[in-house]
Amino acid sequence: MQHTGTFVPIAEVTALREGFLSTHEIEGRAVVVATTAAGIHVYDGTCPHADFQFGAARLRRGCEIECQMHGARFTADETGEVTKGPAKEPLWVLESRVVDGVVEVLVDW
Repeated sequence: MQHTGTFVPIAEVTALREGFLSTHEIEGRAVVVATTAAGIHVYDGTCPHADFQFGAARLRRGCEIECQMHGARFTADETGEVTKGPAKEPLWVLESRVVDGVVEVLVDW
């Protein structure tokens, strides 16, 4: 896959807690990192339903992101699909990777 941006470090894997969502600002943009038993995924930090910024939080059942504004829920996986409304659109999943124990996100904005 050809990348049109640059990978930028977000956090060390050892600083992330399984079952939690952490917030970060990268290149002027809010992003969130979900750490589950199945892996680490990075998303745009804004709920697609009402443009509400996610905060650091415990994942529901260890695998769902819940918006604190209206209760919309999303899978904390590579799809970010809606599991409970009122949101209708999935989370915007950002391309990420782990290199030498550091989570990096592709910055192409």
